[in-house]
Amino acid sequence: MLPQIIDIYNYLDTIAPLSLAEKNDNNGLQIGSFSEEVQGILLSVDPSLAALNFASTQGLNLVITHHPLFYNPLRSVNRDTFPGKIIYFAVEKGLNLLSWHTPLDKVPWGVSAALAKALGWKSEEFILQEGNGYGLGRVVKFEKYVNLDSLAREIKEKLKSWVMLVGDPQKEINKLAICGGSCGFLKDYLRKENIFTLLTSDVKYHLAKEAEEEAFDFILIDHGVGESLILHELKEKIETYLKEHGHIIPVKVYMEKSPFKIID
Repeated sequence: MLPQIIDIYNYLDTIAPLSLAEKNDNNGLQIGSFSEEVQGILLSVDPSLAALNFASTQGLNLVITHHPLFYNPLRSVNRDTFPGKIIYFAVEKGLNLLSWHTPLDKVPWGVSAALAKALGWKSEEFILQEGNGYGLGRVVKFEKYVNLDSLAREIKEKLKSWVMLVGDPQKEINKLAICGGSCGFLKDYLRKENIFTLLTSDVKYHLAKEAEEEAFDFILIDHGVGESLILHELKEKIETYLKEHGHIIPVKVYMEKSPFKIID
Protein backbone atom coordinates (compact mmCIF):
# COMPACT_ATOMS: atom_id res chain seq x y z
CA MET A 1 0.00 0.00 0.00
CA LEU A 2 1.32 3.41 -0.96
CA PRO A 3 1.34 6.41 1.38
CA GLN A 4 -1.07 9.25 0.74
CA ILE A 5 -0.19 12.95 0.49
CA ILE A 6 -1.66 13.43 3.97
CA ASP A 7 0.83 10.90 5.39
CA ILE A 8 3.81 12.86 4.02
CA TYR A 9 2.24 16.11 5.17
CA ASN A 10 1.81 14.78 8.71
CA TYR A 11 5.37 13.46 8.77
CA LEU A 12 6.79 16.82 7.66
CA ASP A 13 4.79 18.46 10.43
CA THR A 14 6.56 16.26 12.98
CA ILE A 15 10.10 17.05 11.79
CA ALA A 16 9.54 20.73 10.89
CA PRO A 17 6.34 21.79 12.69
CA LEU A 18 4.05 24.20 10.91
CA SER A 19 3.66 26.02 14.22
CA LEU A 20 7.13 27.47 13.54
CA ALA A 21 6.01 29.22 10.35
CA GLU A 22 6.14 32.99 10.06
CA LYS A 23 2.76 34.70 10.34
CA ASN A 24 2.33 35.53 6.66
CA ASP A 25 3.98 32.40 5.30
CA ASN A 26 2.08 29.90 3.17
CA ASN A 27 2.87 26.24 3.81
CA GLY A 28 1.21 22.92 3.12
CA LEU A 29 -0.86 21.75 0.18
CA GLN A 30 -0.69 24.17 -2.75
CA ILE A 31 -2.17 21.98 -5.49
CA GLY A 32 -3.64 18.48 -5.37
CA SER A 33 -5.45 16.21 -2.94
CA PHE A 34 -4.50 14.89 0.49
CA SER A 35 -6.05 11.52 -0.43
CA GLU A 36 -3.85 11.01 -3.52
CA GLU A 37 -1.45 8.06 -3.34
CA VAL A 38 2.22 9.00 -3.63
CA GLN A 39 3.99 7.31 -6.53
CA GLY A 40 7.25 9.22 -6.08
CA ILE A 41 8.57 12.43 -4.52
CA LEU A 42 10.59 15.29 -5.94
CA LEU A 43 12.25 17.90 -3.71
CA SER A 44 13.00 21.36 -5.12
CA VAL A 45 13.65 24.86 -3.80
CA ASP A 46 11.15 26.41 -6.24
CA PRO A 47 7.87 25.33 -7.84
CA SER A 48 9.28 26.02 -11.28
CA LEU A 49 7.97 24.66 -14.55
CA ALA A 50 11.32 22.90 -15.07
CA ALA A 51 11.03 21.14 -11.69
CA LEU A 52 7.45 20.05 -12.32
CA ASN A 53 8.31 18.85 -15.81
CA PHE A 54 11.15 16.76 -14.37
CA ALA A 55 8.76 15.27 -11.80
CA SER A 56 6.25 14.42 -14.51
CA THR A 57 8.79 12.71 -16.77
CA GLN A 58 10.16 10.72 -13.81
CA GLY A 59 6.75 9.56 -12.60
CA LEU A 60 7.03 11.54 -9.34
CA ASN A 61 3.55 12.81 -8.54
CA LEU A 62 4.38 14.68 -5.31
CA VAL A 63 6.57 17.77 -5.51
CA ILE A 64 7.74 19.27 -2.20
CA THR A 65 9.20 22.75 -2.52
CA HIS A 66 10.79 25.13 -0.05
CA HIS A 67 9.29 28.25 -1.59
CA PRO A 68 5.48 28.38 -1.78
CA LEU A 69 3.73 28.73 -5.11
CA PHE A 70 1.26 31.21 -3.64
CA TYR A 71 2.28 34.18 -1.46
CA ASN A 72 -0.59 36.54 -2.21
CA PRO A 73 -4.27 35.97 -3.04
CA LEU A 74 -4.83 35.20 -6.73
CA ARG A 75 -7.00 37.58 -8.77
CA SER A 76 -6.79 35.52 -11.94
CA VAL A 77 -5.20 32.39 -13.36
CA ASN A 78 -3.50 33.17 -16.66
CA ARG A 79 -2.07 30.15 -18.42
CA ASP A 80 0.63 32.30 -20.06
CA THR A 81 2.10 33.81 -16.87
CA PHE A 82 3.35 32.70 -13.46
CA PRO A 83 1.82 31.11 -11.43
CA GLY A 84 -0.97 30.26 -13.86
CA LYS A 85 1.27 28.19 -16.14
CA ILE A 86 2.42 26.15 -13.10
CA ILE A 87 -1.15 25.56 -11.97
CA TYR A 88 -2.29 24.40 -15.40
CA PHE A 89 0.71 22.12 -15.85
CA ALA A 90 0.36 20.52 -12.41
CA VAL A 91 -3.35 19.82 -12.86
CA GLU A 92 -2.94 18.48 -16.39
CA LYS A 93 -0.10 16.16 -15.32
CA GLY A 94 -1.76 15.03 -12.10
CA LEU A 95 0.93 16.49 -9.86
CA ASN A 96 0.50 17.37 -6.21
CA LEU A 97 2.43 20.26 -4.70
CA LEU A 98 3.39 20.76 -1.05
CA SER A 99 5.38 23.70 0.28
CA TRP A 100 7.48 23.65 3.47
CA HIS A 101 9.07 27.07 3.91
CA THR A 102 9.95 28.90 7.13
CA PRO A 103 9.58 25.83 9.37
CA LEU A 104 12.64 24.45 7.54
CA ASP A 105 14.49 27.67 8.38
CA LYS A 106 14.02 27.17 12.11
CA VAL A 107 14.70 23.51 12.88
CA PRO A 108 18.20 22.60 14.21
CA TRP A 109 19.09 20.72 11.01
CA GLY A 110 17.48 23.36 8.79
CA VAL A 111 18.53 25.67 5.97
CA SER A 112 21.31 27.55 7.76
CA ALA A 113 22.70 24.45 9.47
CA ALA A 114 22.77 22.60 6.13
CA LEU A 115 24.64 25.53 4.59
CA ALA A 116 27.22 25.52 7.40
CA LYS A 117 27.59 21.75 7.06
CA ALA A 118 28.26 22.04 3.32
CA LEU A 119 30.99 24.56 4.06
CA GLY A 120 32.56 22.25 6.67
CA TRP A 121 31.84 24.64 9.55
CA LYS A 122 30.51 23.84 13.00
CA SER A 123 27.49 25.86 14.08
CA GLU A 124 26.12 25.13 17.52
CA GLU A 125 23.92 28.14 18.29
CA PHE A 126 21.06 29.98 16.63
CA ILE A 127 21.16 33.67 15.79
CA LEU A 128 17.64 34.08 17.13
CA GLN A 129 16.56 31.42 19.63
CA GLU A 130 12.83 30.64 19.65
CA GLY A 131 12.79 28.12 22.47
CA ASN A 132 12.27 24.34 22.48
CA GLY A 133 15.37 23.82 20.35
CA TYR A 134 14.26 25.97 17.43
CA GLY A 135 15.56 29.24 16.02
CA LEU A 136 16.67 31.24 13.00
CA GLY A 137 20.15 31.23 11.45
CA ARG A 138 23.40 29.91 12.90
CA VAL A 139 26.56 31.36 14.44
CA VAL A 140 29.96 30.04 13.33
CA LYS A 141 33.19 30.59 15.27
CA PHE A 142 36.60 29.94 13.73
CA GLU A 143 39.67 28.71 15.56
CA LYS A 144 41.82 31.33 13.81
CA TYR A 145 41.17 34.71 12.24
CA VAL A 146 40.56 34.71 8.49
CA ASN A 147 40.20 37.61 6.08
CA LEU A 148 36.98 38.18 4.20
CA ASP A 149 38.53 37.77 0.79
CA SER A 150 39.87 34.29 1.60
CA LEU A 151 36.57 33.34 3.20
CA ALA A 152 34.54 34.53 0.22
CA ARG A 153 36.75 32.57 -2.18
CA GLU A 154 36.42 29.44 -0.04
CA ILE A 155 32.64 29.80 -0.10
CA LYS A 156 32.62 30.29 -3.87
CA GLU A 157 34.72 27.17 -4.39
CA LYS A 158 32.76 24.92 -2.03
CA LEU A 159 29.28 26.01 -3.13
CA LYS A 160 30.09 26.52 -6.81
CA SER A 161 28.17 29.78 -6.55
CA TRP A 162 28.85 33.40 -7.37
CA VAL A 163 29.77 35.40 -4.28
CA MET A 164 29.56 39.14 -3.60
CA LEU A 165 31.15 40.94 -0.68
CA VAL A 166 30.17 44.08 1.21
CA GLY A 167 33.08 45.14 3.41
CA ASP A 168 36.86 45.36 3.45
CA PRO A 169 38.24 42.21 1.76
CA GLN A 170 41.29 42.29 4.06
CA LYS A 171 39.28 42.55 7.27
CA GLU A 172 40.09 39.74 9.74
CA ILE A 173 37.20 37.95 11.47
CA ASN A 174 36.90 34.96 13.78
CA LYS A 175 33.11 34.53 13.74
CA LEU A 176 30.14 35.15 11.49
CA ALA A 177 26.42 34.54 11.25
CA ILE A 178 24.76 32.40 8.58
CA CYS A 179 21.17 32.78 7.49
CA GLY A 180 20.09 31.02 4.32
CA GLY A 181 17.67 33.01 2.21
CA SER A 182 17.13 36.75 2.54
CA CYS A 183 18.19 37.83 6.04
CA GLY A 184 19.63 41.32 5.74
CA PHE A 185 17.08 42.43 8.35
CA LEU A 186 19.27 40.76 11.00
CA LYS A 187 22.08 43.35 10.61
CA ASP A 188 21.19 45.62 13.53
CA TYR A 189 20.46 42.71 15.86
CA LEU A 190 23.80 41.08 15.03
CA ARG A 191 25.70 44.33 15.63
CA LYS A 192 24.26 44.44 19.15
CA GLU A 193 25.51 40.88 19.63
CA ASN A 194 29.01 41.90 18.48
CA ILE A 195 28.77 39.89 15.27
CA PHE A 196 29.69 42.01 12.27
CA THR A 197 29.61 39.55 9.36
CA LEU A 198 26.57 37.80 7.85
CA LEU A 199 26.48 35.18 5.10
CA THR A 200 23.10 35.49 3.39
CA SER A 201 21.50 36.60 0.08
CA ASP A 202 19.32 39.27 -1.54
CA VAL A 203 20.58 42.38 0.26
CA LYS A 204 19.34 45.62 -1.34
CA TYR A 205 21.66 48.47 -2.34
CA HIS A 206 20.68 50.92 0.40
CA LEU A 207 21.10 48.31 3.12
CA ALA A 208 24.51 47.40 1.69
CA LYS A 209 25.57 51.07 1.73
CA GLU A 210 24.34 51.40 5.29
CA ALA A 211 26.32 48.31 6.30
CA GLU A 212 29.43 49.67 4.60
CA GLU A 213 29.20 52.88 6.65
CA GLU A 214 28.85 50.83 9.83
CA ALA A 215 31.73 48.44 9.03
CA PHE A 216 29.26 45.55 8.88
CA ASP A 217 30.06 42.84 6.34
CA PHE A 218 27.75 40.89 4.05
CA ILE A 219 28.89 37.81 2.16
CA LEU A 220 26.21 37.27 -0.45
CA ILE A 221 25.48 34.05 -2.34
CA ASP A 222 22.78 32.93 -4.75
CA HIS A 223 19.49 32.54 -2.85
CA GLY A 224 18.64 29.24 -4.49
CA VAL A 225 22.08 27.76 -3.87
CA GLY A 226 21.98 28.75 -0.21
CA GLU A 227 18.64 27.05 0.34
CA SER A 228 19.10 24.00 -1.90
CA LEU A 229 21.36 22.19 0.56
CA ILE A 230 18.46 21.49 2.93
CA LEU A 231 16.91 19.30 0.22
CA HIS A 232 19.54 16.59 0.73
CA GLU A 233 18.90 16.58 4.50
CA LEU A 234 15.17 16.37 3.86
CA LYS A 235 15.61 13.56 1.35
CA GLU A 236 17.41 11.41 3.92
CA LYS A 237 14.68 11.94 6.49
CA ILE A 238 11.85 11.17 4.09
CA GLU A 239 13.60 8.04 2.83
CA THR A 240 14.07 6.83 6.41
CA TYR A 241 10.38 7.45 7.14
CA LEU A 242 9.30 5.56 4.02
CA LYS A 243 11.59 2.62 4.79
CA GLU A 244 10.34 2.38 8.38
CA HIS A 245 6.77 2.20 7.07
CA GLY A 246 7.52 -0.35 4.37
CA HIS A 247 7.10 2.00 1.42
CA ILE A 248 9.38 1.66 -1.58
CA ILE A 249 8.99 4.78 -3.70
CA PRO A 250 11.65 7.02 -5.28
CA VAL A 251 12.68 10.33 -3.70
CA LYS A 252 14.73 12.66 -5.88
CA VAL A 253 16.22 16.15 -5.60
CA TYR A 254 15.92 18.71 -8.38
CA MET A 255 18.62 21.39 -8.35
CA GLU A 256 17.32 24.63 -9.82
CA LYS A 257 19.54 26.68 -12.11
CA SER A 258 20.19 30.22 -10.94
CA PRO A 259 18.23 32.87 -12.85
CA PHE A 260 21.32 35.10 -12.66
CA LYS A 261 23.82 34.93 -15.48
CA ILE A 262 27.24 36.12 -14.30
CA ILE A 263 29.33 37.87 -16.94
CA ASP A 264 33.02 37.31 -16.13
